[in-house]
Amino acid sequence: MKKLRLPVLKKGFRLLRQHGLNLLIERFLRRREILSSAPVPCDPGSALEVHMQVCHRDWLNALWTLKSLRAHCGGDFSLSVYLDFNVRPEVRSIFETHFPGIQIPRHEWLDEQVRMKLTPMAPALAALWRAHHSPTLYKMVNAWICARNQRLLYLDPDVLFFATPSELLTFIEKGAPKKVLGLFNVTKLPPEDIADIGAFSVSEAEVCQAYNLKLPRNFNAGIGVIQHENIDWPFLEEVLGALRWIPDRTLVVDQTCLALLAARNGWERLDQKRYLLDEGAFSGQTVAAHYFGSSRRDAFYVEGIPHVRWQNRLQKPGTTGPGSAGLPVVALGKTGISPAGCEATGPHRGDL
Repeated sequence: MKKLRLPVLKKGFRLLRQHGLNLLIERFLRRREILSSAPVPCDPGSALEVHMQVCHRDWLNALWTLKSLRAHCGGDFSLSVYLDFNVRPEVRSIFETHFPGIQIPRHEWLDEQVRMKLTPMAPALAALWRAHHSPTLYKMVNAWICARNQRLLYLDPDVLFFATPSELLTFIEKGAPKKVLGLFNVTKLPPEDIADIGAFSVSEAEVCQAYNLKLPRNFNAGIGVIQHENIDWPFLEEVLGALRWIPDRTLVVDQTCLALLAARNGWERLDQKRYLLDEGAFSGQTVAAHYFGSSRRDAFYVEGIPHVRWQNRLQKPGTTGPGSAGLPVVALGKTGISPAGCEATGPHRGDL
């Protein structure tokens, strides 16, 4: 036990030295206030269709992500959330209470849809989905199955919004040239002399040699709009079946699939100064920040959530916050919602 505890204690002291007590306050005390925030109705018929996968570590952060988005998107959105297998059963009712109208498909229903729709086109990838090989493949397949509109907003639960995501909303409304995969977040380009940047589950060099495709090294799938019809499963089945998979990279399978499609079909990029991914200071231009990876996870609490709170965007129902362009603001006032005993209030579609 002592051997197990020592690394945890060392990490804890390091984080305290780096961030101070604010990390503990925001991570374990103040961020819990989201559990008592007002519900956000969802409209299953909305043109703004949001898809998100959550696991046992990030489902609470997802509430902040989705409610900060609602504060700036200007209307109700359609929401589909996929619960990983390690999520506690009561989390489903928490989401249904906080987001009336949400769609949370059950695994049995998704399994049937995968067998009918994906297996004929990509049997190996369908088998990996059924084996739960990768939570991100699970997310990508589920979003493709459940999508109703041609363009869908694809979000990770470690994103916070601070202003109107006009680029995302415009792309959802108008789209792009037919073959373009979509609009995605951008990270810094690594030096060319680094052969493997660790962002893909297959070798970049092997992809280039076998298919003459250069994977976009600045591609990131944490914030994106996907043009649904351009997800080509037979192509992905062919490429991923022909190449060697790199072990221990199951968390970047959807990143790899989408980057392959982006390399083949083209993609549009979000402005790095407005949609932060790598470490960078807030400015008047900042629309959203994606707190990606272990180096940025703590900043979600000590930087992102306090900034949302400081803006007062989520505190006054029926008003608008500073710089919010007249958008309705979602209240974080007390409603008596608690993790235990939440009633499921959202409508369900068929066997979802």
